[in-house]
Amino acid sequence: MVTIANPKAARKLGIGMVFQHFSLFEALTVLENIALGMDAKIPARDLEARIREVMTKYGLLLDPHRTVATLSVGERQRIEIVRALLLDPKLLIMDEPTSVLTPQEVEQLFEVLRKLAAQGCSILYISHKLHEIKALCDTATILRGGKLVDTCDPKQETSRSMAEKMIGAGLKDIVRQPGRSMGLPKLVVSWLSTKKTGHF
Repeated sequence: MVTIANPKAARKLGIGMVFQHFSLFEALTVLENIALGMDAKIPARDLEARIREVMTKYGLLLDPHRTVATLSVGERQRIEIVRALLLDPKLLIMDEPTSVLTPQEVEQLFEVLRKLAAQGCSILYISHKLHEIKALCDTATILRGGKLVDTCDPKQETSRSMAEKMIGAGLKDIVRQPGRSMGLPKLVVSWLSTKKTGHF
């Protein structure tokens, strides 16, 4: 059993983590944000070269000199992933990584994770989106109330069967009653428009 005292100790053991909520300074650049998260001081030119190398290798393209405030949510997540990958982790922990991503960004993320796994990096993927667990994971560990419920092969399970293990009960089928009226509309809008401002 290993006791990990702090995040720095975890990084020394080869454990990287990408949190659901990003830890970024919006007024700083991509490069400056990554530099702040590094344990060792690396000259800016050397760090930029390493960042560009990792970005190219995994298809996480981003200008290191862009200010974070100008980036989309998906681009901000790339910063966190690159920062973790710079440490060459043996274990990468991802906490609800797709909660704010578009479907296209999710697929890009999955490509990166599959590439990492093929190179021998273990990935601990925390998510309640069971279709993603089925698509991505080799083993699923199901918890309920903070306790282990089951370990299974998600490809041999259905999303429903895993959900039932999570809640500890069977799911009820929702059947819409035929002929049931939803009532009159509360609001109907037609031909809604706005004045063009020239900002778009």
